[in-house]
Amino acid sequence: MRNLIEHARRMARRTRRGTPEADRQPAQKPPLPLPLCFMLSHIEDDGPVRVDRVKLGVCEVMGLELDEPKFGAFAGALNALDFPLQLLVRQHPPDLGAMREALRKAEPADLPPQTAAAAESLRGLLTGLESRSGILDRRFYAVCPFDRIADLHGLLGRAGLSVHPLTGRALQRLLLASALGGSPADRDEDEPVQVTVNRREMHVNEHLTRSLHLGRWPRALAPGFLQGLMAAGAPMDLAIHLGPIPAEQAARTLEWQKVRFESAQSLSLRKGRTMSPEAAIALEDVTRLRDDVQRGRERLFHSSLAITLHAHDEAALKEMTQRVRAHFAATLGRIDALPFRQRAGLLSTLPIALNAVAEWRTLDTSSVARLFPFCPPDLDTRSGTLYGIDLRACSPVVYDPWDGTHLNANTAVLARSGSGKSFATKLGVLRGITRGVTAYVIDPEGEYADMARAAGGRVLSPGVPGQGLNPFVIDQTDPEELLLRIGSLRRLIEVMVGERLSAERRAALDHALAGYYAEPRERTGFRDFYAYMQDGESEDLARLLRPFATGSLRHLLSDEGDDLLANEALVTVFDLRLLEPELRPAAAMVCTETVWAAAAQNPKPRLLVVDEVWSIMQHPEGAAFMVSMAKRARKHRLGLQFITQDVQDLLSEDSSRAITGHSGRALLQNAAFKLLLQQDAAAISTVGDAFDLPVELQRWLLSCPRGDGLLLARGGRFPVRIEATPEETDVIEWRPGKR
Repeated sequence: MRNLIEHARRMARRTRRGTPEADRQPAQKPPLPLPLCFMLSHIEDDGPVRVDRVKLGVCEVMGLELDEPKFGAFAGALNALDFPLQLLVRQHPPDLGAMREALRKAEPADLPPQTAAAAESLRGLLTGLESRSGILDRRFYAVCPFDRIADLHGLLGRAGLSVHPLTGRALQRLLLASALGGSPADRDEDEPVQVTVNRREMHVNEHLTRSLHLGRWPRALAPGFLQGLMAAGAPMDLAIHLGPIPAEQAARTLEWQKVRFESAQSLSLRKGRTMSPEAAIALEDVTRLRDDVQRGRERLFHSSLAITLHAHDEAALKEMTQRVRAHFAATLGRIDALPFRQRAGLLSTLPIALNAVAEWRTLDTSSVARLFPFCPPDLDTRSGTLYGIDLRACSPVVYDPWDGTHLNANTAVLARSGSGKSFATKLGVLRGITRGVTAYVIDPEGEYADMARAAGGRVLSPGVPGQGLNPFVIDQTDPEELLLRIGSLRRLIEVMVGERLSAERRAALDHALAGYYAEPRERTGFRDFYAYMQDGESEDLARLLRPFATGSLRHLLSDEGDDLLANEALVTVFDLRLLEPELRPAAAMVCTETVWAAAAQNPKPRLLVVDEVWSIMQHPEGAAFMVSMAKRARKHRLGLQFITQDVQDLLSEDSSRAITGHSGRALLQNAAFKLLLQQDAAAISTVGDAFDLPVELQRWLLSCPRGDGLLLARGGRFPVRIEATPEETDVIEWRPGKR
């Protein structure tokens, strides 16, 4: 540390009075307005350079759920580490300015006033989250010498961690935010930086920092030791410095300690005294660790843990310090205040791989692995819109199902009646349409109609004259798509007739569909297809379809072409409540097939919500149709969101039930996002087994408040709270005549 300071002073003196030509280096202007007290010489595009001319590599690491397999994989990566490493956790109030601007730009120009007000209120909610106590933006980083950055990527990758190198502007923002506090954001580079160092804190521009160091480590570290500290809700930078000790040196040191303990034990026995319990435990630990090091199961590391707290006033800084002390005191550890060494503590938590405090503790691989500073993960991609608040990570839940980084844009919502699933779905639809996502809702009970009207959408009632749909008009430009659509229409007709056709009838129907679409003719829709069947060899099938051609359901499949979808509304609700319950599955499939036709012709972000999907899944052909759509939806940028409160029936593996095979589970497997709201006690064991939920999460789902739930995405579990603004609630709960 002292050598680095002297080096910085020499560089400053050379800059003032000049240097000989032989020693003069090419001028490199630091891209950040940081004084030399932060020990940065300059920042290149791919890494920072310290004042001792050591270039570093910095990468961001995505968080993971902590479990035994990941714990073992991380320990294995540490065993292969042979270079110094800094692991950094930064948690600060989020900066959502770029996201607000992106939502503003994506907002359609023709939004009705009430919907536009809801969109503006969402941006106001994001502004409020930036200053709300306890809401934090948590990011994980790893720093090492630049020439070992490829080795670091390989080690962390083998541990199951996703690693992304930081370069350019992102790297500069991180370094600036680490030095000045806060989350990475663009900042005026010409703005001066004022640093005042006091005895127990530092003033960096307008805010206070206090650095602490873990002076006494707990004897035993439990997995997730740091997660309780990070959940305290305090803005902080936490750095772990690791220096691997060569195996030969570690073995010699442990052997020397073992001999020392054994000598003490022998001396005690000669004097007629027994060895103290503490000394006996120490001898046992040293012997075990020596054997593990010699066998390659463990390694030793020089380890150090430093924390820098950030606050805007002394009272908040004092409160956060007490919380940190209490956390470590509960584990029999001790935090040191670093009087007169605050600058050294701050440098230790910067992403420059420098342990300026220069205090170390020797830890083995298992102890270091239990720190695991990459948990809990969050689901905050800063792309898309706000879906809720992560109750565990205390961060916004922000993602875009259509950005291409997810397996698909499908979402499953499973909950008991009265748990808030309709409200959460309506809120998702509203926030989607305010950023240009076209939404469709198949509504069996008329719950979404008023919201659609308030949001500037439309409500269609299949079966009412003038509001029929026409999925039998197919664009034949793509032979593969034509083949898939014919299969969908065959399944649709089976649901329409209300029975599973025999093999002979299925073959005849397939022959009729293939022949109808093979001929070059103008097709007006279902009635044209019905006439074709009457004129051909399929009169028997035509009689089964007669109610949809000339009977009471003749308006369900109209011959109006594609007029209803030619000019898509912001949100379209298919209100099925006027139909008899036994006819709703067929009508729902007609609506779904119509939306699929629109998606196939013009791929763009669309959301199709199927409420009470169980009514369709009861029919074998309907179940096959939904599973097929879930698998193919992403090819046309269609997001399928299906909702059910019959969780046990959907997840059942009982072959005697109406769903053949495991279609319900197949549907869930093709949903990248699963939202589990409050569950019924009778179904919680089925849900827990299906999603491999720990017992504590199952208990939480039984008693969580209305609007809280568990979001499963990207391999993680995120307890979320659905939060809406008053303006959004007015649109969602709007009723005719309401002012």
